[in-house]
Amino acid sequence: MPKYTRLGLVIGQSVKLPCNTSLTADIIWTYDTDGRYLHNVYSNGLIDSDKPRLAVKSTADSFYSLVLFGAELNDSGLYNCYDRKGVRKIGYELDIAGMRYYF
Repeated sequence: MPKYTRLGLVIGQSVKLPCNTSLTADIIWTYDTDGRYLHNVYSNGLIDSDKPRLAVKSTADSFYSLVLFGAELNDSGLYNCYDRKGVRKIGYELDIAGMRYYF
């Protein structure tokens, strides 16, 4: 079973998930909630229209980070980055907590 970096967030927080892709922008980011259904959220340079709070940001050092803005409960799950050869580069497990208090 692949290893995941676990990140805990609360509703409304944003997070950046970095992926080093060895000098290529040809990557795929996937999302999985239960270990059975894999959903591409970024491929061929495009974000899935069902995930409007996602973006991919690149840096000069070949990192293509998936950025999630304003986390919601249904964003909890496994996020994986694959290079153009289909090799998994890194994976993240996001756990979104249910309440945010304002005073």
